[in-house]
Amino acid sequence: MADYTIETKAAFTVLGIGTVLTGGFPEMGQQKAVFWQKINAEHALDSLVGVNDYPFAVNEAVNGKFCYYAGREVAADTVVADGQRLIAFPAGKYLVIKGTAADQMGLYNALEGPAFGEILPQLTDYAYVGGPNTSYVTGTDADGVHGEMLVPLVEK
Repeated sequence: MADYTIETKAAFTVLGIGTVLTGGFPEMGQQKAVFWQKINAEHALDSLVGVNDYPFAVNEAVNGKFCYYAGREVAADTVVADGQRLIAFPAGKYLVIKGTAADQMGLYNALEGPAFGEILPQLTDYAYVGGPNTSYVTGTDADGVHGEMLVPLVEK
């Protein structure tokens, strides 16, 4: 099982550029990869001035649709342009998983799989009851791309 901690985090906000994912999880994974290829090719995050330069990937259900965003952490009062959305993460307990992979999508996949497939089903004191969750890159070096995933939790 992946190494994880449960930590109390301050509230934060991500300004995201999004897409709606359709189909089953295999199709959604491919759609995420294509979306990130487009975001990176267009340098779409370069125009988002955030509190750091970390690229965030956010999963969120909105009005019955599965939405996926690329974004940056910003101040909660950031002005939103067309095609953008402010995604609020409340203060509270979060499942925190750290990982390393060869590339950005590999990192996101390496964090999401264990979070939802291994760790969350085995937690006895906490549960994920929805809300946005996020993975983000914290750095790159000779070992690969490093990052974290944050999943909001409530006590059972």
